[in-house]
Amino acid sequence: MKKLIIILIFFSVTDSIFSQESNIENRGTIKIQKKGQLSKIQFDNVNYRLIGIDRYGNVLDSAVVEFEMSATIGGIFYSEKTIGPILSYQMQQLLGRCDRTTKIFFEKIKAKDRNGTLLNMPRFQYSFGYSDENND
Repeated sequence: MKKLIIILIFFSVTDSIFSQESNIENRGTIKIQKKGQLSKIQFDNVNYRLIGIDRYGNVLDSAVVEFEMSATIGGIFYSEKTIGPILSYQMQQLLGRCDRTTKIFFEKIKAKDRNGTLLNMPRFQYSFGYSDENND
């Protein structure tokens, strides 16, 4: 009888150990996307818009409220202002006239943070390409 009780205790202990292992294996992890304050603005040259980037690298599509784009093309200075993150039709026409050495300046950028705070973002420039100064 003592042997039977010992065998039953042994099986019940090993069964509970194996059931705990299977619960550990089935556990999943929850990934939380960190969201931070708006840190910079970038030009999306595929969709012709400005996007906001927070300090963790998350993209904020509708962060930009208004901005001004300027460029010098063929010695003539052009400047256009628009409301919203998407480049206006006139801005897109200016981009079509630029060569790969033209620098485009985005200035007077106003953007909203995730909590709705209106921020004045610093100006930045965008180049379509690079100059072949080393390949003479």
